Amino acid sequence: MSDAVLRKLVAAAALVALLAVPAGAGRAQASTSAPPAQPGELKVVETDRTDATTVIVVERTPKPVDDRAEWAYPKRGLEYYPMGPGKGQDRWAIGGIWMIAPMFTADYRHGLGSGFSIDARLKTIILYNQLGVGAQWAFETGPFSLGLNLHVDGFVGTLGKAVVATTEFNAVGWGMLLSPGAKAGLQVTKDAWITLGYEAYFSPYQAQDLGGTVISPGTGLYEGFGLTLNVEYSPKKEGVIYYGIALYNTRSNYPLWFNVDYSPAFIWYLGVQAGYEF
Repeated sequence: MSDAVLRKLVAAAALVALLAVPAGAGRAQASTSAPPAQPGELKVVETDRTDATTVIVVERTPKPVDDRAEWAYPKRGLEYYPMGPGKGQDRWAIGGIWMIAPMFTADYRHGLGSGFSIDARLKTIILYNQLGVGAQWAFETGPFSLGLNLHVDGFVGTLGKAVVATTEFNAVGWGMLLSPGAKAGLQVTKDAWITLGYEAYFSPYQAQDLGGTVISPGTGLYEGFGLTLNVEYSPKKEGVIYYGIALYNTRSNYPLWFNVDYSPAFIWYLGVQAGYEF
C-alpha cells in the first residue's frame, strides 16, 4: 500500500473519532463517585482545561435552615402559659382587669422545676381587694402545654363615708375564696402563645359587717366559674405583652361582696385584661 493511501486512511479515522466525541468533552465534570459534600463545605462543580490554563468552578453547599432558636421558649418563661418560668426563674406582671368593675392586678410566679411553679396575685379597686397564693403543675406534649392549678385567696372590701359621701351606710366585708382550675396552652407563632384557662370559684367563708351587724351565710358556697383566653407576645423573648378576654358565670354577689342577699341567681358577663410581664 502506498504512503499516500495510508495517510488518507489515517486522516479519515481521525475525523471519525473527532465526530464521535460529544460537544464540550474537553470540560471535565466533577467525579460522580466522590462522596457528597456536607452542608457548609465547598464542592467542585466543574473544571475547564485549556492548553495553558485550568479553571475550577466551586460552590458552597447551603446549610439547612435551623429556626429552632427563633421558636424557643423564653428563658424566663411566661406568666400565664401553663409551663410558666423555668427552674429558679421569676416573672412579674402588672396590668388591669375588667370583671364587672375595673381592677388593678399584680402577679408573681416562680418556677420550681419539673413543671411545678408557685405564684401570688393581687386584685384591687379599694372597694374590693383580693390577695392570694397558688401552685401549678404543667407538662408539654408537642406544641401544647397542659396544666393544673389551685389558688387560695382572701378578700376584704369596704364601703362607707370614706369612699361614698354618706353617713347612712357603712359596711366591711371579708372572706376566703378557693379556685381550682386547668389550663391548655399553644405556641402559635415564633413569639406568641395562647392559653385557655378554666377556674371554678368556691367561698368556704365570707361575712359582712353592716353597721355593727355581722351577716354570714354560715356554709360554703359555689360561686361559679370563669373561662379566660390570654395571648402572650414576646418579640425579643424578654419582656412580654399580654392581653385577653374572659367569660364568667357567677353569683350576682361575686365579686361585689356588698350584695348581702347571697342570691342563688347566676349571671353571665364578659371581662377583659391586659398588662406587661417583666
